[in-house]
Amino acid sequence: MLCGLTTGVKAQTLEWRLLSPTYSSIDPDGSGPARGTVSFKLQIHTVSGSLNNVSGLSTGWSFQSAKAMVPTGSSGPGCPVDPPSLPANVTVSPEFAAAGFTYSTVNQCGSYTQSTGGQAFDKRAVGTLVGTSITLTTTWVDVFTVTLWALGNSAPEGGYVVINSGNKGAPGAFGTYEASNVSANPFVVNSQSYNSPLGLGSGLFPVTLSKFNASCNGSETFLTWETLTESNNERFEVEKSADGTSGWNAISSVKGVGNSTTLQRYEFKDVRNGDVTYYRLRQVDQDGKSALSDIRKTSCESNASQLAVYPVPAQNLVNIAFTAERNGKAVIKLIDVAGRVLKLQKVEVIKGANTFKLNVGDLITGQYILQIVRDNEVQTKEVLIAK
Repeated sequence: MLCGLTTGVKAQTLEWRLLSPTYSSIDPDGSGPARGTVSFKLQIHTVSGSLNNVSGLSTGWSFQSAKAMVPTGSSGPGCPVDPPSLPANVTVSPEFAAAGFTYSTVNQCGSYTQSTGGQAFDKRAVGTLVGTSITLTTTWVDVFTVTLWALGNSAPEGGYVVINSGNKGAPGAFGTYEASNVSANPFVVNSQSYNSPLGLGSGLFPVTLSKFNASCNGSETFLTWETLTESNNERFEVEKSADGTSGWNAISSVKGVGNSTTLQRYEFKDVRNGDVTYYRLRQVDQDGKSALSDIRKTSCESNASQLAVYPVPAQNLVNIAFTAERNGKAVIKLIDVAGRVLKLQKVEVIKGANTFKLNVGDLITGQYILQIVRDNEVQTKEVLIAK
């Protein structure tokens, strides 16, 4: 516990988390036993509101000695005894450094057995961060970066690391870590990621997507997806396209869990008219980086105005049949996978059943998209041509 802290814990609550793992496969000193280096960041924020004049933080994290070690120090490999000053493998963030904060190590690898998130840990680092003062808000801020040496030869080479919670914090409280202000008042600091250990090494992606499906309920598209693990996951952006190759538009944003090693389920409903539509997910990290999922296709037809295209596959002629609710005009388009309009035919539509023919004898074998454009409504159907 920080020296001089009073016993009455204040009502304001903060949260820790670990994120932004990096990995290098280069032996740091060229002589083993380390096979590479790993690093991670520690961040903090308030659960609500602002906390002014924070002058001290005490914190700790646990790692796995079979997969990671503290860089070699004066007491030999693995568990050096650092002097009461900033250890070389801990870098204070610019935000805290500008506020006069320095980090002092109490113990970089104390023995402590604990298990969480399916991982067992046997080493714990503890230390204190003391400065003039800084204001903490609900916006996450970097506190410092830790570098360890990786010992493993398979992913994750540096094993897993977990941030412990603060004094009276949850979950996984040790009763020794907390934050204090210049008046020596202590504050509860929970651990947001205690149940979700952070992997350190290669082969680890921000999100492990185990399922992504698109199904229909009438004219409504129902998207569902699941993740096995998440690290640094800010959100999923649902993107949609009429042809699956161009014109992708973000139609919704779904908040991610952030960090997780348990199954997480997500869903989104898209109410629309038309037939074939393409969807994909853009996963966005908390640092702004993004990655795209595979594409999913649906054909959700409206009962009032179904579109049929036959034969399947077509060779020289495509028959187009649909039901219209009123008389009017329509445009029939046939589009290739590059988004080019290859056929365009203007037709008169009558109320009720309509049937038209489209000559495709001059087109090569492949998949195409047929569109019927009427007023503000667009119906889409996939066409397969085989010669």
